[in-house]
Amino acid sequence: MQPLHWNDYRVLLSIARAESLAGAADLLSLNPTTVSRRIKVMEHRVESPLVHRDRSGRTTLTPLGRALADHAEQMEQITHAAEARIGSDTVLSGTVRITAVPFLLNRIVAPRLPSVMAAHPNLGISLIPDPHNLSLTRREVDIALRFAEPREGGDAVLARRIGSITFAVFTAKGFDHLAPHSRPWLGYDPVAQHLPQAQWTRELARRDGTPLSKLLMHDLETAFETVAANPVRALLPAGIARRDPRLTELSLPAEAQDMTRDVWLLRHADMRGVGRIDAAVDWLVETADLFNA
Repeated sequence: MQPLHWNDYRVLLSIARAESLAGAADLLSLNPTTVSRRIKVMEHRVESPLVHRDRSGRTTLTPLGRALADHAEQMEQITHAAEARIGSDTVLSGTVRITAVPFLLNRIVAPRLPSVMAAHPNLGISLIPDPHNLSLTRREVDIALRFAEPREGGDAVLARRIGSITFAVFTAKGFDHLAPHSRPWLGYDPVAQHLPQAQWTRELARRDGTPLSKLLMHDLETAFETVAANPVRALLPAGIARRDPRLTELSLPAEAQDMTRDVWLLRHADMRGVGRIDAAVDWLVETADLFNA
């Protein structure tokens, strides 16, 4: 059996992630024909099949191919960690990739960018609004902000609760033909019914007998702009909504439950001690003090 090279392992790792030759080719910036040819060469070297293609065209790895891809992922992580430490003791530079739901990035992180850019002018900040959890372990991002307590990555991911956001009821100013407390509640689409604010809204609507609006939301960012432009009531992060001149806060019933959501910061354990990551983490922790300000 002949040894494989690092580029061979990268091909297997890309197939594991993309589950298609075309997708793997895109990840590697190659064409599918080249990827297919490399697979044949690898299978000849190890004298065993590495890839399986079913009738639908889906490409998966054989048990041996999967095992080699797992090793490749570990090799990739070690390489990234080593590269990240190069120059970490000098002037902070490079780019830190931060992901979160759009609301956290737009309303919390982006307005505070001037402070970190002034402190570290050579540092790049890439904000990635993504409601689907991009992976820290696959190095898609450096830092993730999550509403839910993290279940990702095991010991490879460090998580800390950096604050909480309190929700309250708001409605748009104006629309005087409809009294604020009789306006319908802004609800959430069925695919988003698992969100705590969706569940709280249903309970508040049940208590006061007011129907849900026909306008249904998927996320907080859309809900924020929708309630500002329509005669509805909605649960919004109180600290931010109170600063919006388009909105007015309404009272909650005395028996309403405490409506808060924790915010968690996640980072890869291997990136501890990397200057640019540590600086971004410190800045985000300071920013969290303003969640409910």
